Amino acid sequence: MRIFKRAAVPILFLAILMGTNALFNYLLIPYTFTRYKLHKIENETFDDLILGSSHGATNIDPAYVAYVTGRSAFNAAQGEEFPVDSYFFLKDAVTAGHAPTRVIYEFDPNYWITAQEVDSTFSGLFGEMRMSWTKVQYFFAKMWKVDFRTFCAPWYFYREQWSLIPENLDVKRSEVYRDYGVENFNTDTQTVEYDGFMAIHPGKWNDSIVPREWSEAMLQKDARRYFVMMAEYCRRMKIEFVVVTTPVPDETLRACADSYAAASEEMRSLAETYGFEYLDFTSGELLSENEDLTDPDLFADWDGHMYEETAERFSLILAEKFTY
Repeated sequence: MRIFKRAAVPILFLAILMGTNALFNYLLIPYTFTRYKLHKIENETFDDLILGSSHGATNIDPAYVAYVTGRSAFNAAQGEEFPVDSYFFLKDAVTAGHAPTRVIYEFDPNYWITAQEVDSTFSGLFGEMRMSWTKVQYFFAKMWKVDFRTFCAPWYFYREQWSLIPENLDVKRSEVYRDYGVENFNTDTQTVEYDGFMAIHPGKWNDSIVPREWSEAMLQKDARRYFVMMAEYCRRMKIEFVVVTTPVPDETLRACADSYAAASEEMRSLAETYGFEYLDFTSGELLSENEDLTDPDLFADWDGHMYEETAERFSLILAEKFTY
């Protein structure tokens, strides 16, 4: 009996601690489109799965790709989605029984020479994934290296947003949340479509051109490694793999010419080694043929996020390049 009483105290304490933590997660963590996108790829099968960064999310419109190819398409790209995240998103879809027949990976060189910031998005990309062996692998690939609160208590990133609890509760009690809707993500500057595309409305963002050096010293060690793992995984699973670098404003391209050229050379070398197609709209013939898509007025910022109409035009051009 004494042993039972001794064991009951820490067990009760842990239960209260876990319950409180779960409550704080529910109250403070808002509904994000990461939850929506993961739900879609874990529960539906698409011919074309788009992965990558925010450029992929805003510049590749699945509806227009599907219009040209006659295939179903879904955009699972989003801001702060680094190669390690794209790899495990793909693996998550495949192991859930929803393997695509083609992956369209949007390659933004900046995501290969910039370290991934540990923030709410970092936590959410992992946290919203269904429980599976793939998620366990994802944990050891990324999460175990950081502060334990990132995966045990992700509400920590929202600890200064207690005033938003009523709003979070309203959303989580709504049909939109229960049915994995997208209406809550729509603002004056963007609309999120059910196919994962983020349509950017006209209006310039307040930013500037930030030249970044592409070099072996700057290259993040995990970026190339997980990209290669993704390419090899596609080959093993007989999934076609296409890599795309989307257009950027001409002034940005000139200011960062050496970096874009070095990144392009790196990806072309990888394409030759691992046998995938690389469509680079920042150099060579594709740039020459589509120079009209580099007008700064077609973008919301200098970084290369397209307005909705620009993305529609580009997606039609891109889809014509695919073998379908």
